[in-house]
Amino acid sequence: MTDDRYDVAILGSGIGGSMLACILARHGVRTLLLEGATHPRFTIGESLIPETGIRLRIIGEKYGVPEIGWIGAFHKLRDNVSSNCGVKRSFSFMYHSEGREHRAGEVNQLPTLTPPIGPDSHLFRQDVDAYLAALSIQYGAAFRQGTRIEDIKFGEDEVELHAAGGVSFKAKFLIDASGMRSMVSDQLGLRDETPRFKTDTRTLYTHMMNVPSADLLLSDPQHRGVPSPLGQATMHHIFDGGWIWVIPFNNHRQATNPLTSVGMMLDRRKHPDPQGPPEEEFRSVIARFPTIRRHFDGAVAARPWIGSGRLQYSSPHLLGPRVLQLPHAAAFVDPLFSSGMSVLTVAVDLIAERLLRAVQDDDFATERFQFVEDVVNTGFDHYDMIVSGAFDSFASYDTWNAWNRNWALGNMLGAFGPLSLLIRYLQSGDPSHLAKTTEPGRIGVLGSHLPNVVATMRGSQDEIEAATRGEITHAEAGRRIFARLGDLDFVPKYMGFGKPEQGATATFTLLSGARHVTWYRRHGTAAWKENCTFPLRTYAREAFKWALESRREGQRRGRSGIRDILFADNQDWRHLPPAMSAHGRLWPAIPPAAELAVPDSEPAEPTAEVTA
Repeated sequence: MTDDRYDVAILGSGIGGSMLACILARHGVRTLLLEGATHPRFTIGESLIPETGIRLRIIGEKYGVPEIGWIGAFHKLRDNVSSNCGVKRSFSFMYHSEGREHRAGEVNQLPTLTPPIGPDSHLFRQDVDAYLAALSIQYGAAFRQGTRIEDIKFGEDEVELHAAGGVSFKAKFLIDASGMRSMVSDQLGLRDETPRFKTDTRTLYTHMMNVPSADLLLSDPQHRGVPSPLGQATMHHIFDGGWIWVIPFNNHRQATNPLTSVGMMLDRRKHPDPQGPPEEEFRSVIARFPTIRRHFDGAVAARPWIGSGRLQYSSPHLLGPRVLQLPHAAAFVDPLFSSGMSVLTVAVDLIAERLLRAVQDDDFATERFQFVEDVVNTGFDHYDMIVSGAFDSFASYDTWNAWNRNWALGNMLGAFGPLSLLIRYLQSGDPSHLAKTTEPGRIGVLGSHLPNVVATMRGSQDEIEAATRGEITHAEAGRRIFARLGDLDFVPKYMGFGKPEQGATATFTLLSGARHVTWYRRHGTAAWKENCTFPLRTYAREAFKWALESRREGQRRGRSGIRDILFADNQDWRHLPPAMSAHGRLWPAIPPAAELAVPDSEPAEPTAEVTA
């Protein structure tokens, strides 16, 4: 039996557990990262949103682990981590009615940020998770793969984890990053017997080959009615009773991955039980919608289909004696709107900040982490409202067209807050701007910390529920929601939140971003100015800096190609690989070998005499 002792043990080496291991080890915390399986491994949760990408960059800057920031922006991710990941320039939605081809006007889109902060990414999780787990070793964590924990004992001063083969580990504090099948939840009885969430869905999913761009489903792909290509989006097929995600990893010119993540979420009120094997049920459902069926006519699964029962689970508490759960170990709502990664990045920032202080003080009292629990549970409840409202709204394009603007509102204004702090930090280098990202009133997901946004969503929810009960028509519910959104005084009218005919609210390119910031400077209250404005010169400087670096990299690759045609020798071996070069570009010199010669003045060792 081993008896290794650590400050913090992390159970699970997914993206959240590995990020925390990197941060803690980077700051000298004795950290153990435990994984029952081995990398690489299949996992879903592959789509980012603007707020998530921004917070990943903030976490990287705040804790001195810039590689975490690479995960949040496509070009850095592609160049430094994995070209198997896809680009995400928008959330895109096509609405479908049973037995009828898709109508050209029923497309909605929310474009994501452009450089220097965006675009967002589609994470090929087996590559990203393996990279971050390995990176934790580089920062000094102990990483044990293939180590399945069989028992956990919680003591007054430490947590003891017992693995197969008589191996045990001790730590002052445990982070449960093990996800849905959490041993900690089972052992401490943390989960609700019946999930508290209104959302009630099940899933069918796999990775597929030969899934074409959704743009090819349109009669005129160049005039799709929205600003960004559907094939470079997290694409959603929406229908009454469910939705399908299409997350391509092969949607850019440098892509090396032929796969597309495909999954169907079904409302259990309308699809209560599985109807045959997962692939058979998937094909049966899409056969009712001609345009969706055509999208997958030539597609084949690259791995076995997976089906589930109800996906939702919830916990009133994430905290126990010397243990704290990451969001996915405590609760789950639905992957619609990429909710899981959003809650996770918020939680990682909060936990890292508090855990570093707890280790320094050698004080792991539960109350130190209570705010984490409050923020995460508020975030999940907020997402449940948004997602359950969306499933109700799927009954008609009138209500879906209106309801998705509420989500877009929270998405945009929720991203503005951390973006403004990041740009102010980049202007001044003052870390106090990054410290504000975890202040009460500034941290939440999809605007859950902004009272005006929440009140607007609650009002729209009332209209959706009235239509669901049959008290008003879906058309009337949509009209009322658009009227409410059109009357808001804290969003620009030109964004079109109150216009049913405007399929995309706004882009966030350099010029349109400057327009948004200028509007809030002129028309926003003090609170909205604080949330939605930042130094435009710094933003433009970072954009042009990114463009210049991209040009230089292209020229460097061209020169290297010509060199390789003409010469065998090069100096590339001196350079660290991009995935390792966050803190330096060249390999450090290896110290010379120690002299082994014995000085002449040193007396010889005595020789033993042998006697007969």
